[in-house]
Amino acid sequence: MLEIEQAQLRDRFQVLLAQEQQALLAYEQLAAQTSDPEIRGRIEHLLRDKRRHVELTERLLEIVE
Repeated sequence: MLEIEQAQLRDRFQVLLAQEQQALLAYEQLAAQTSDPEIRGRIEHLLRDKRRHVELTERLLEIVE
């Protein structure tokens, strides 16, 4: 049973990682298109958070693999 639960967690983390990576790409594209320094600063803050989310999700995947 534990193997099934572990496989389900791995699948969910893989989906989450793909979503986080897509969001990261979208924020990067938005930052590249933004000329307003204040807005760019806010987007870069979101980018830092999103990168941490990607790293955390990658670590979680390592744990369940």
